[in-house]
Amino acid sequence: MKRCQIFVKTLALFSCIILALGGCGKEKQSDSVQGTGGKTESDTEELMAYKDIRYLPEFTDTSERWNGFASTGLGFRDDILYVVKRDFRNYNVSGGQLIAYRPDTREETLLLDEEELKGQIMAAAPLNGGSAMALLNLLDGGYVLHKVDSEGKEIFTKEFQNIPITSEATRYDFITDNQDRGYLRTYNEIILFDEKGEIAGNIDVKGKGINKIVCGGDGKVYIYEYMVNQLIPIDFETKSLGTGYTVPIPSLRAVAATEKADFIICDNTTVYEYNCGEGTLTPLFDLQDSLIPDAFDIHVMGEMKDGRILVFSVDSDRESTEVALLTATPLAECPVKEEVTMGLISPSQNLLDSITAFNRQNNEVAVSLINYSIGGRSYQEAREALRFDFSIGKGPDLCDLGELTELESLYESGCFADLSAYLGEGRTYKREDFIPQALGIYSWQDQVMGIPKYFYLRTLVGNSDIVGTSMGWDMEDVKKVIDGHRDALIFDVAYSSYMFNVCARNMLGEFVDLDRKKADFESPEYIAFLNFLKDLPDNFTEKEDSECYSSGDSWLKEGRALLSVRDIFEVTELQKLDSVFRGNYTCVGFPSPDKTPDCIIGTFSAYAISSASGKKEKAWEFIEWDLSSQGQEKGFEEYDHRLRGGFPTRTDVFEEELRVAVEGDGWRQEQEDQWGSAVAGYKKTTPGEAELLRALIESASPDKREEQTILDIMDEEIAYLYDGSKTAEEVAKVTQNRVQLYLDE
Repeated sequence: MKRCQIFVKTLALFSCIILALGGCGKEKQSDSVQGTGGKTESDTEELMAYKDIRYLPEFTDTSERWNGFASTGLGFRDDILYVVKRDFRNYNVSGGQLIAYRPDTREETLLLDEEELKGQIMAAAPLNGGSAMALLNLLDGGYVLHKVDSEGKEIFTKEFQNIPITSEATRYDFITDNQDRGYLRTYNEIILFDEKGEIAGNIDVKGKGINKIVCGGDGKVYIYEYMVNQLIPIDFETKSLGTGYTVPIPSLRAVAATEKADFIICDNTTVYEYNCGEGTLTPLFDLQDSLIPDAFDIHVMGEMKDGRILVFSVDSDRESTEVALLTATPLAECPVKEEVTMGLISPSQNLLDSITAFNRQNNEVAVSLINYSIGGRSYQEAREALRFDFSIGKGPDLCDLGELTELESLYESGCFADLSAYLGEGRTYKREDFIPQALGIYSWQDQVMGIPKYFYLRTLVGNSDIVGTSMGWDMEDVKKVIDGHRDALIFDVAYSSYMFNVCARNMLGEFVDLDRKKADFESPEYIAFLNFLKDLPDNFTEKEDSECYSSGDSWLKEGRALLSVRDIFEVTELQKLDSVFRGNYTCVGFPSPDKTPDCIIGTFSAYAISSASGKKEKAWEFIEWDLSSQGQEKGFEEYDHRLRGGFPTRTDVFEEELRVAVEGDGWRQEQEDQWGSAVAGYKKTTPGEAELLRALIESASPDKREEQTILDIMDEEIAYLYDGSKTAEEVAKVTQNRVQLYLDE
């Protein structure tokens, strides 16, 4: 059953720490927890054995040397880091220089200067012995390839008038192999240069998703094609690509040559040794244990001759650059902090930044992640492993509840600590300091199992002339709207089959009594609902399906689509709605039997503490510190208002940011002038939009997690109704049998 997806858019010297796999060997929990994938024994401690070696960092802040917004790390060879240094002043980038930096002595050598050469450095690459090669676009036309020695003295210069660089090129990556031959990646080809700087040919890579070109430990050059997740060798002699090697982690963030294997590679958290031919992957260390936030900002990673790892990071948001030299150190020789473990599957950049910032400023406690996706383990496998560890009392000290399923059974089994004890008199925060609807998502029997950091809202929106001017409606209202506009699409970015998701949210109680464990899907009411779904108009075509995201707003403006399911995760979403509907819209919400206004509230970053943890106070110390940073994460400070990327759950931060959104300078948007042309403008959040946001929050409630299995069964069976293979009565009968069986179990 096809449908467009509705989605959420989803932020100093090191003191090492004694590894304690949060809760290992602790008191066993109840064995009644479901969803453990048939496991009988945890393998987490074995998988985390690499943490017996930590890579202690020595940092050098190079922000004064190289501007973090304009400068770029290019490569690393023979213990030398190569950087193109540029200044950023008065919104202009200027003064490009190719610099060779020796991290041991912190000395830098000027190799090339754009001003002297009267050109712009398009790409550059390190060569053997500290020399370098750079391609410049000359101001008076043409291109020149310079090769210089380790002191910046010219070795040769090659001029090209007709170098085959396509006009579509937006970036150029340059790398050299162990024979000092060059490989220049442009938009859709790789241009080859021999060791004398002459063009030796090119390789067509049009249509390939390439975001890296690297030299391996074998001296060969590889491209990384992210669409197939492969490292593919380049054959210089035959000017062709070889057979690719599948990278055994889902996302390759940084890569470098190593003598021990072909590469050292990393995802967002963990650095590995990787041997292409053998396919072996060996974890070395976690970036966060080395006080490096994540791999998003890594420009260059390399291996020093003495075995240390160099990491050069550039934070363009904060205009900072930093060099880290990491030394492998046995755990017993590391300075000691008390360690709190955080179990993770797919962590956000903000969480990784937060963990590292906490560890850098705290002299007594450190958070060390337990990466359940270690070695490319699938998301489902990682989630089952994390869930299993909690079910047997060997889970980490901390985790994000959003990465777990069937939370009710975990709550009932006592897997998590009640955080209410940390919210009250004598504490930094109280319950009333948080948006109650957000806090309620992870509350259970008056216990607070997790405290989310940000939240978003999901509601149905339509033209007020079509859906009315009041929030709240019922199924009869929905039917009237659809029957009155049979030629229109029901949704702007979804097939009409999505109506099941819309209606089922508040109707399940009519057909299932969870307390009595009794289902009633063969009722006339449910059969009538199925027939209603079957008869819905569905005017999508294949072309429209592929264009739904780009065309949806236009369809709403034209009245061709009736409803939009909107995720409101920033205040500007309301202003976009105002633009789409020309000021005439209603957030009518999801239909409910008594027309009570209803929308969905969801959250990000809801951290819980294991009840088996012996370090609850220390774990809470991190949660409390993390909550204190709401609205201060990387990227927020650049905006005049801050209600972007999720609303803060702390009431004081929410209200202050809403005040700034209303009273500030507004947000930049592309508006249409009287002739329909796009012009830049600034629009403030209106008091009316602020009140609408509050009204949506007041009407919000979470998706009912405990009902999800039943909803999945209903959805699976309705697919047979849509394809015509079963009647409504037949679908109702099978649904009844399956749901009742589930309830009986």
